[in-house]
Amino acid sequence: MSTSKKAAAPPPERFLIFLRHGIAEEPSAEKKDEDRGLTAEGHAKMKQIARGLVQALPKVGAIYSSPLLRAVQTALWVSKGYRSRASVNTVDALKPDATKKAFLALLKSIDARRAVLVGHEPSLTAHVSALTGVEVPELKKGGCYGVRVLSDGKAELEWMLPPRLLRKLGE
Repeated sequence: MSTSKKAAAPPPERFLIFLRHGIAEEPSAEKKDEDRGLTAEGHAKMKQIARGLVQALPKVGAIYSSPLLRAVQTALWVSKGYRSRASVNTVDALKPDATKKAFLALLKSIDARRAVLVGHEPSLTAHVSALTGVEVPELKKGGCYGVRVLSDGKAELEWMLPPRLLRKLGE
């Protein structure tokens, strides 16, 4: 009687959107950085951007966000854009000072085929550049990258959308 081990199936291909938070309050001595929220303009623009994001990627299975207030507020607008079918998960791996190791561990843990990750600059650009091997320009507030992660673990940058275009898509 022979026993053969089945090879583990490769992880499925995934599509990830890396979104920079919206326009936030200016830093001040009176407020901790993690407590800076979106401005009124930031909220209004993120509502439009979220609708545009739904046009660019109609379905998502998960939304991950830095725990900083401005990122969480951005992620909540994204969740509303998807009619709250995907809840917001806050993770330290998307904080501005998160290590590459923590970021890669987060990516490995995502089992959704499509997900949105809300974070900060310059860390989002650095992580996406390292992941794809492509030098990418820094995102404007509310801008995003679309990255396909293949089953072999390689990642390809498919697009970069500025906030203005996302707002236009959301009209």
